[in-house]
Amino acid sequence: MATALGDIRGIARPTIVGQTLYATESVADEIENRYQTNLVVVNETDTTTLVNDATDLQGTTQAIFYQHDGQLYRRSVDGETVQLTHQSDHITSFVPTPDGAGVVFAVQVETQASFNAVSERPTVRYYTKRHYKDDGVGFIDEQRRFEIYQATVSGVTRLLGTFSLPVKIADATDTQVVIIVQTNDEDAHEYRSELRTIDFETKTQTKVPTNLAQVYEATIAPDATQILILGNDAQYPNRRAVSLHYYDGHQTRLVFDDEELLAEPNSDVIVQGQGRHVRWLDSETYIFETGYHGHTRLYQGTIAGDITRLLDEPQLLTDFTIADRELVITQQDTSHPSRLITVDLDTHAQTVRYDANPTLSFTAAEKFTFDSEDGSDVDGWFLPAHSEEPAPVVLYVHGGPHGAYGDAFFWEFQRFAEAGYNVVFTNPHGSTTYGQAFINAVVNHYGEQDYRDVLAGLDRAIERYSDKIDATRQIIIGGSYGGFMTTWAIGHTDRFQAAVSQRPVTEWLHLTGASDIGYNFVADEMGATPYTEAGRAELIKRSPITYAGAVKTPLLMMHGEYDLRTPIAQTEMYFTAVKTLTDTPVEMVRFPQSWHGVSRNGLPNLRNARLTVMFEWLDKTLK
Repeated sequence: MATALGDIRGIARPTIVGQTLYATESVADEIENRYQTNLVVVNETDTTTLVNDATDLQGTTQAIFYQHDGQLYRRSVDGETVQLTHQSDHITSFVPTPDGAGVVFAVQVETQASFNAVSERPTVRYYTKRHYKDDGVGFIDEQRRFEIYQATVSGVTRLLGTFSLPVKIADATDTQVVIIVQTNDEDAHEYRSELRTIDFETKTQTKVPTNLAQVYEATIAPDATQILILGNDAQYPNRRAVSLHYYDGHQTRLVFDDEELLAEPNSDVIVQGQGRHVRWLDSETYIFETGYHGHTRLYQGTIAGDITRLLDEPQLLTDFTIADRELVITQQDTSHPSRLITVDLDTHAQTVRYDANPTLSFTAAEKFTFDSEDGSDVDGWFLPAHSEEPAPVVLYVHGGPHGAYGDAFFWEFQRFAEAGYNVVFTNPHGSTTYGQAFINAVVNHYGEQDYRDVLAGLDRAIERYSDKIDATRQIIIGGSYGGFMTTWAIGHTDRFQAAVSQRPVTEWLHLTGASDIGYNFVADEMGATPYTEAGRAELIKRSPITYAGAVKTPLLMMHGEYDLRTPIAQTEMYFTAVKTLTDTPVEMVRFPQSWHGVSRNGLPNLRNARLTVMFEWLDKTLK
């Protein structure tokens, strides 16, 4: 029996105040066709909902803080709830002050709607910046501004600063707030940001000396002077691995770059975004998370420089917090969508505290390795079909290319297995969680070693699981970069009996100017732009559409009509080329009201429709 999307719950943002464990629990509401995240108390075997549609849960020793209906609230340990803000503008980030007396928050002030707003008298839009749109958001209001406020339980709200470029609240003490400020405009080749502090009384801004090109996260020690920072330098635009840095109040030094931070395997379980990837245990010790070979690790570090590995399990950590000598983590693996686990910091003993999906049962994927052409190891995973007989095999290619599959739960993969398909997924060269050199391997070389990696992984799986795989029915599927790889593959081999391309890149020249990240991405990843004769020649050579006339594999193409990352013209052009140049069966399916992330966070009915479309098409194609 197929597992419905609405059956799966995701637990995240564990927060302990007093003796109570709070969290957020997310679910797809298939009746109202939306996602709902609720604030819950985690009991011994279940949860109790406190507030529906509550997000961004954070806590201090005195209270929890959360966002609901566009405003910020404080709930004390005795249950007293106070509304802290009354904002008409969108709150983009916030943190509570450690004393629990209030919050510091940022808002985005806009003068016009960002996308598809219907009006009886619409107005024109003016743009002067190269970056004028964002996928999942829409068109950027060039008159927008960003403001930072302090709000207290007593009802006082004070403006601390106004900015013309995006700003994020990183952390706060009782006397100042630490913020991440974008430092260049939308015409810049790459975004840059810096860390600053704002004094609550004087409103004075002071730059924190990090020597980093980009800052993503920062957290202040209990002593209110030391800061741990996640960031990177200016090497390798678009693909620089994130490392951990330490600021002692005077200068910043690198702490850890042996593995990637902010890198983790992909999942399609809906959970509230992770609060922090590094947390202080006390003013001498901290815990941080890394991505490693398709899973996540946890480490304990000290300001003296000692690093000890705490967790190295085949899993994806979706958040963690610390209480006394115990870690509380939310996690998943290939057969468990979402669980809450406690870890004793002294013994490292693990206990499953709460399973968000106790009545659901799924098959675990088996990890295997295979050799790349340069002799290096590449990771793959095999999820067997629910079938007694050898079944078709789906080779699924991830997006990015600087992303990763791994030891994480994928509802879509489980649905394919339930429908009678074996699923093979791999991390070819270019993937994250394997280090900077592995990431760099694909740059300026799309369709080379990465292409041969995914085929080698499929060959290894067919050899290793020959009793389960019907090798006469091979299918390739991928989205975004995976869509590029799908269309690239069928232009270079006829080994597949069916292919499904989702939101692909098929023509690099068009993508350069049409995508919300096009100019930076194409220049950085392909080493060429369409503005020189040599650049055009290189991009044409690297475009799957150039080889559309060689396509013999029946093809299904799917694309969201709102997609600003790989605009739908990428599918339209390739669809037209295959129809014009060949007699190969090709179909196009368009998803209305859908951005680039339709398969992960699109409307629930359309996520279900995607699978229905694919299963019906594969059923008739493979007959």
